[in-house]
Amino acid sequence: MSEQTIALIGNPNVGKTVVFNALTGSKAHVANWPGVTVEKKTGKMDNITVVDLPGTYSLTATAIDDLIARNYILEDSPQLVIDILDATNLERNLYLGLLLKEINVSVIFVLNMMDIVRKKKIQIDLKKLEKYLKSPVISTAAINDEGISDLKKLIKQELKSSSLKDDRVLYDEEIESRITQIKDILTKYDQFQKDDNLRWISIKILEKDEKVFEKIREIPDGEKIIGDIEKLVKKEDRILLASARYSYISEIIKNCYKSPRNHFSVSGFLDQFFLDKYLGIPIFLVILWAMFEFTFQVATPFMSLIELIQEKLGVLIINLLGESLLSSFLVDGLINGFGSIIIFLPNIFLMFLVLSFLEDSGYLSRAAFVMDRFMYKLGLHGRSFVSLILGFGCNIPAIMSARSIESEKDRLVTIMINQNISCSARLPVYILIAGVVWRENAGGIVFSLYLLGIIVGISMALILQKFVLKSERSLFLLELGDYRFPTVKYTVIHMWERGREFLKKAGKIILVTVIILWFLQVFPLGSSPNESYLYTFGKFIQPIFSPLHFGVIAVIGIIFGFIAKEVVISAFALMLGVSESLPSLGPTIFMEFGSSPVIAYSFLVFILLYTPCVAALGTIYQETGSKKWTIFSVLYGLGLAYFMAFLVQLIGGVYF
Repeated sequence: MSEQTIALIGNPNVGKTVVFNALTGSKAHVANWPGVTVEKKTGKMDNITVVDLPGTYSLTATAIDDLIARNYILEDSPQLVIDILDATNLERNLYLGLLLKEINVSVIFVLNMMDIVRKKKIQIDLKKLEKYLKSPVISTAAINDEGISDLKKLIKQELKSSSLKDDRVLYDEEIESRITQIKDILTKYDQFQKDDNLRWISIKILEKDEKVFEKIREIPDGEKIIGDIEKLVKKEDRILLASARYSYISEIIKNCYKSPRNHFSVSGFLDQFFLDKYLGIPIFLVILWAMFEFTFQVATPFMSLIELIQEKLGVLIINLLGESLLSSFLVDGLINGFGSIIIFLPNIFLMFLVLSFLEDSGYLSRAAFVMDRFMYKLGLHGRSFVSLILGFGCNIPAIMSARSIESEKDRLVTIMINQNISCSARLPVYILIAGVVWRENAGGIVFSLYLLGIIVGISMALILQKFVLKSERSLFLLELGDYRFPTVKYTVIHMWERGREFLKKAGKIILVTVIILWFLQVFPLGSSPNESYLYTFGKFIQPIFSPLHFGVIAVIGIIFGFIAKEVVISAFALMLGVSESLPSLGPTIFMEFGSSPVIAYSFLVFILLYTPCVAALGTIYQETGSKKWTIFSVLYGLGLAYFMAFLVQLIGGVYF
């Protein structure tokens, strides 16, 4: 028996990935955030392969995530498609359901979030809904594992059916007549006489779907078929088809869905403030500031503990091995180099904890909605801001999230500006320098850098769209689900998964880089620190950065930051020969900037804005498929960082 496959699909923010985890036992990322699933994920439910497709509102041929889902269903032909719907917003979610019914595939509809439905006293007639949709309908509250065992049974039951039933949803007489006319033309040609998806192809022709037209042109007599079709297709057909779908949905809601009037909604009450056109942005900024203050205050005792362990370990190794090349490698290379990153793990984990809480609660989608108003006035796409927020964690998934943007030019702009957003890898550099130079105001300084990244990103998007990548504004569609108080279990899982990715990166790229740094710093043996290969290399490059008043050690940090931004601190630790603790590293670094807060801040601005790590560059190449745009991103980042660092010093009075 061949392997059976089912696919999960649904609008963003409907709990689709929670259902995936419940079915497969996987610990994939789950968040109350649109667009989290940018690639399909796979898992196993017994011997059944479960594929988690991108969250999508439609099955168009323009947005990449829509196209991934559509192509998988059409070309990979899963035996069963599970459509997850937000039962509290059934009318909006049913549109995708009708699109699935137009494809020749078996579908199960899962009404999720039934716990909220009960709280809101909404009544849904599942039996009537099954009759309208001509497919099985089941209810769940996946976050509580409610209905999951019944869903598993239903999936296995449906998979036992060896053949598809004629369970098409029929529209009004006018649209069905238009679909039949197209089918009649297509069936005149041999290529379409045995096509199982002839109805779907006819519908897509009425919608003037370019991908379908491209496929037809590739077959024999393709141009002749197109000619016959174009005589029949009218401009208003697409509008009539959409209207027919919405009419059918309205009929379903009228007969199957009853919501009490004037029901008090906590989400509605909170949104009066969070979505207010005057209060929304200030509230977002206050929450962002509070996140960094919380991170600093709570992380301090944990950092001190890690620092004490590192110091004691270094002393122990020196006592055991004495002053030798091996002890230098272990203490200066690993403990002070690699360990200089580990000490900042509490800050990084805590930031991920807060971000996970904000995502799972539903607030971050509101922040994107609020900022979209501002960005739309600038002629930018709202989903660009979604990517900027994701970039707080890591630029790589943030770059990948641009797939959900329909316009190719908007997509490129979003990818280019994402490197302006401060990822978690830059955080250790901020914490170290800000903690030494500004002490009790360190949290505010770090907040200013994150805010500056957003401002510069938005500004550069405007410039790129105006002069480099001109494009028309496209619609920003965002689902705002109800607020939910995140469960401790899932919030901690999300924090750990993101932190674990950071650790995996530290265990590979950073460790190898630190060893290379140590080798370049120690050799040639017997030389002074100012005669090492590393210092000589930095001294050769340093004149380029003389206008910014960056010394050799700062320049070495920038160069190795191309590999991974966390390595900047490791480079400092190795070059300065700090063998005891980080408190001595900070002041020594400050001296490298001439004890000038302005130069120190300009250095942080450079770290914020210049080219992202090698892995992020690889992602840019993967997503754009273009060496030209990848090289452009490197030059763009370096030029912008240099200019902004110089501007900070100019405004700060260094040149006066």
